[in-house]
Amino acid sequence: MIGKMIGKTFPVLIATLVTAATLHAQPAPSQMDNLNIETAEKYQTIVDAGSFPQELAPLFNQLDAREEAIRIKAVHSLALVGGPMAALLLRRAVDDDLERSSSVRSEAAKGLGDIGGRQALETLGISLKDRDVTVRMRTVEALRYAGTVFAVPYIQEALRNDIDLGVRLEAVRMLRKIGTQFSVQPLHEALLRDRNFSIRMSSADALGEIGKKERQVANVLGEALVAGVEKNMSVRLEVVKSLGLVRDRAGLPFLASAMQNDPDLTVRMRATEIYGRVLGLQ
Repeated sequence: MIGKMIGKTFPVLIATLVTAATLHAQPAPSQMDNLNIETAEKYQTIVDAGSFPQELAPLFNQLDAREEAIRIKAVHSLALVGGPMAALLLRRAVDDDLERSSSVRSEAAKGLGDIGGRQALETLGISLKDRDVTVRMRTVEALRYAGTVFAVPYIQEALRNDIDLGVRLEAVRMLRKIGTQFSVQPLHEALLRDRNFSIRMSSADALGEIGKKERQVANVLGEALVAGVEKNMSVRLEVVKSLGLVRDRAGLPFLASAMQNDPDLTVRMRATEIYGRVLGLQ
């Protein structure tokens, strides 16, 4: 009964989020919030009823210990036990409304990454909005280990909405490490829309690496070279470099346009070099 309760809403929601990302659609703004609310209610129902294995009760009770070191040890122990129920109970340690110590919350995020699976992802969702930037960075890293492709909608949430540059850069890094077609849309969006040029450069670099296997990335990168789309010369250079990594014929028209029309001499020279390299490998 409890296993069904933990898993019943996850597949439908994640399928919706992943499909939305694949189709280049903006997910509804409230989807992640709704998932966090459902997870909180699930946690409260189980805790209030004591509907979890009694062998876990001593460890769960230690999450309320006065000493921070004891709470951290309890987190580590629950992560070692693993499984959906341990992941749900760790909400007590990862939610900044329930746990005051950022060190405990960081360890809980790491532990959830180690546990992995659907419930771990759901529980990690709450700490994407943690008030401490270090916890949010640890959460983004943990998401990658917890769910790979199923983690992409959560990581995209951080990439889109986190105000901290370091967290968004960590999101780009994790999408690069996941490295599948499901990483392409979030990185494409960041390349075209993020307000910080460092994110746009890192996204272009990540897309170039992914494009070694996913050749459709050439068209995605090329959009940033269209006249007037990208104002920053360093980002345009990174896009040209990445098109050289992808080595797909679809990138040639974009490189040819940059050769002729880019306002910066360095970009035109680099595009000329990469065009010849890509054409020579066809």
